[in-house]
Amino acid sequence: MIAVQITRWVASIIGLGALLLGLAFWLFHIDLLNVHMLFGFIVTLSLLGLGIAMLFSRGLRLLGIISIIYAPILPIFGMTQDRLLIGDLHWLIRVAHMLVGIGALVLIGLIGTRYQALKRNPTLKASLSSEKG
Repeated sequence: MIAVQITRWVASIIGLGALLLGLAFWLFHIDLLNVHMLFGFIVTLSLLGLGIAMLFSRGLRLLGIISIIYAPILPIFGMTQDRLLIGDLHWLIRVAHMLVGIGALVLIGLIGTRYQALKRNPTLKASLSSEKG
């Protein structure tokens, strides 16, 4: 399924853009938050779509469930972070938000890598199926 790999690469590139825009806002006060939020939304939808697709892939269902649970955390945390731990320690929330975003990118990369490995190696697919069964 080429759609999984395209989604993985698009989400990775857009996610890197979101990370860089977030850092630009945080460090240099460059206000491109609307673009940052749009990129984050695209990453969220990509993660959710990959998670749903993985529910139908034997050997990747657990990653699919984790992705579906993780995906709503991104926008909820992103939209509420400005109200959390206000004051001198707000940088902790910013770091946590960045780590949650990086975690989503890692999860997307892991899904893409595992999916590709399963599609290329039918023996691995059979061993994963027999372990679960």
